[in-house]
Parts: sequence; structure tokens; C-alpha cells
Amino acid sequence: MVKNDNTSRKALYEEAGKYLLDVSKLIFGGVILAGVMNLNVDKLVLFIVGGISVVLSAILGFVLFKKGKE
Repeated sequence: MVKNDNTSRKALYEEAGKYLLDVSKLIFGGVILAGVMNLNVDKLVLFIVGGISVVLSAILGFVLFKKGKE
């Protein structure tokens, strides 16, 4: 029973890691699209906030994915 709980926890970490990596890719795409389009947005703030969000979600995604693979 304990082994099954540990297996499901690892699977959960792995799936959460994949999800965060996908979110990171979507944020990156959104930042690029918003930068290309002529929207009324400060591009410096867009790229700083978007870049920080991409990096943080990617790092957390890799950490969770690695924790799920252990």
C-alpha cells in the first residue's frame, strides 16, 4: 500500500512537471505574439514579466519532473 502511494506521488510530480513545462511554452508564445502585434502594452514590462514567468515555471517544471523520475 505504501509503495502504491509513493508510485502515485511520483506520477503526480511528473505530470505536474510536464504541465508546468507546457505552461512555460505557452507563456513564451504569448509574449512573442503580444510583442509582435501592435497592442497598447509596454514592451519592456511585457518581456521582463513574461521572461521571469517563463524561467520560473520552466525551472519548477524541471524540478518536479526530475523528482517524479527518481
